[in-house]
Formats: sequence, structure tokens, C-alpha cells
Amino acid sequence: MLDTIRQTFPRTTTGNCLQTLTDTEFCIFDTDKKRCEIQLDPDGLKHFTVENPTSRAIHFLAIDKCIFSDGDHIQRCDCAVFDSKTFCFVEIKEIDSAAKRSEHYRKAKEQLKATIQHFQEQLEFTTKRIEAYACVGRTTARPAKPAADLNDRLEFEELGSALYHGNIKRFA
Repeated sequence: MLDTIRQTFPRTTTGNCLQTLTDTEFCIFDTDKKRCEIQLDPDGLKHFTVENPTSRAIHFLAIDKCIFSDGDHIQRCDCAVFDSKTFCFVEIKEIDSAAKRSEHYRKAKEQLKATIQHFQEQLEFTTKRIEAYACVGRTTARPAKPAADLNDRLEFEELGSALYHGNIKRFA
């Protein structure tokens, strides 16, 4: 899968968009102006946490502002994390008021769906479980839960994916 991603998305290599980690836990942060990054500062901003208790190889792929730039006219999520069995697309939305949560959540779902569709057109996911994480408005750790709304679940099931709310992914 790594070679296929590198061949399909050449910016993966030129932009250093793909990293492999074996840490038992690592965190991801995002800003509007830059791409998602692995948070190296223990006191720094953390939007999404990856738990890896078995210390196996987990791959981090920066998607927005890395394999796709602002000049590419395609909706895309922020990043993905994956191993040999599961591919997780992640969209992070910070909000400044609770009133905007539903608007940001709708936009996050659109970006996740568009990215999954684009990747499915380019790559073969037959041996992987596909998950989508909508992280809207939270920086405190919150375990991911399946989407409660039936329409949301069905929209993503049509893509062969499961939608989760929360900002922690545990690779067990």
C-alpha cells in the first residue's frame, strides 16, 4: 500500500507527506495555514491521538496542503492514519462557538466523503477497513464513537466506510 500511495500521489515523497511511527501513542495537530503534523511538543496543541499499544508500524499521511495543495480544486480531509488492516481518514475542525458546530460537522463529513471517494478511485482498499473521523471542536481527548445518526451512518456505509465522532483512534 505504501508504494501504491507514493506512485499515485507523487507529492507524498517530494513533500514528505508520509511518515511511519511505532510509538505507543502519538498526536496530530492542524492549523489553517499549514498541513497536519505530528505533535512533538508534549505541551503543544493536540487535535487527534493515535494509540498503538503493540508498537507496530502506523503510517501518517498528511493530505490537505501536502498531497493536495490549495490550488487543487478537490475537497479533502486533513490527514489519514493507517496500518496493514485499517485506513482512517481524519478531518479536524476547530470551532469558536457551539452554534457553528453543526455547520462545521456538515463540512467535515463532506470533506471526508470526497476524500474517501477520490482515494477509492485511485487505490484498491479490498483488504482494508475504512474509517472516517470527524473531530469537530474538541482538543481534549475523547474516545471515538460510531455516528449515532442513521443517515450519517448510511452515507458512509455506501462508501464502505464507518463514520466516527471523537479524536482518538486505537490500533489494537
